[in-house]
Amino acid sequence: MMEVETLENALVVRYERNAALLHAQWQFLAAPHWAPSALRSLLTALAGPRVRACLLDLQHMPDLASLGQGHTEYHLLLQLAALPLHQLALVLKTDRQHEAVLAAASQLMPSFEVQVFDDAATALDWLRQTGEGYRGGPARRGPLSN
Repeated sequence: MMEVETLENALVVRYERNAALLHAQWQFLAAPHWAPSALRSLLTALAGPRVRACLLDLQHMPDLASLGQGHTEYHLLLQLAALPLHQLALVLKTDRQHEAVLAAASQLMPSFEVQVFDDAATALDWLRQTGEGYRGGPARRGPLSN
């Protein structure tokens, strides 16, 4: 397992090579103004050929829309949908974030399976259980659900 922190320390990112899984977690009390650069760094890491699954845990991230940074979340969703992932597990804090993901997914139609969870442990368990079926197989799209 490799662990990397962004320069701003807003996200802690861990990569599990055997599972081709990248786990990114927003740090509790990280400054919201770090969000754009931290999320750009995350997108760069996710675009790599060795990442097939991602757990994006944003439960501690402040509501960027209420801070005038709603465009940051929207651009994140746009870029996430274009990535060559097989699975994406999201852990969100607010219903507004969940609604934004559902609205974006209906327009963006990612080519991979996306699930939304209430906690990181359940999301990680889902990725590890379903990830076995993805080894070497084609990407497929699944429903957004909780």
